[in-house]
Amino acid sequence: MDGSQVLYATLPRRIKASIIDGIVLLTLFILSPMVIHFLLGNDTGLSAVVMFAPPLFLEPFLITYLGFTLGQYIFGIQVIRADTGGKCPLMASFGRYCTKGLLGGLSMVYMLFSKKHQAIHDHLAKTLVVLSSEKIKQNPDFSNYGEREQTFEGDYSYPSALKRFVFFFLWLIPVSIVYGFIIEGAALLLLPGYTIETEKLPNGIDTATDLIGSLIFIALAILASKGYLPGAKRKPKALENNTPDSAS
Repeated sequence: MDGSQVLYATLPRRIKASIIDGIVLLTLFILSPMVIHFLLGNDTGLSAVVMFAPPLFLEPFLITYLGFTLGQYIFGIQVIRADTGGKCPLMASFGRYCTKGLLGGLSMVYMLFSKKHQAIHDHLAKTLVVLSSEKIKQNPDFSNYGEREQTFEGDYSYPSALKRFVFFFLWLIPVSIVYGFIIEGAALLLLPGYTIETEKLPNGIDTATDLIGSLIFIALAILASKGYLPGAKRKPKALENNTPDSAS
């Protein structure tokens, strides 16, 4: 496929679609055992199967046979094969879904590093998440909500996406540990009755610390994707051209 002609779904749009899909799965997870109990009158092994079947199989089947989930349809995006532009095969869709479930946000944040805005599960399944062609036909202005292939500043050379992502993860670990120590220390000093054994922060403070932690995660990902983190920094091309090796 000609990547320059593809309009990729943005990270916020994909996250909002995932929230809708999560609500649908949670609803099915709650209601399916109740329906089985109503129909059969007693709990059987079938109720457990039905309860876990929707989270495991619904999204892969929708991706394979429709090309989108309910959340993706609402936000006008679809999943296609990177090589053919067709629908993703069932086994690849299932592997894609399992990888997304295991890695969660870590998979999605890889979009910031990928030239074609692919999450890790997209790379493994060889899929792209793009704006719906039908939506664009119905409303050409909808194309303004997509993104084209990522490009970098021409004056710099960048480490590979994988290297930048690995160093993001390597920096995330110590930064998260230090942040945890800061929160623990502040709580011990400022919150009466707080101890390391209880580790129970008031709800408001707990929410605030989670929010700050998420912001740190996003900030590190953006810095790493742009080549600012030590270990995987971008380099001026002029500087590379003036190295002793190039001079010789």
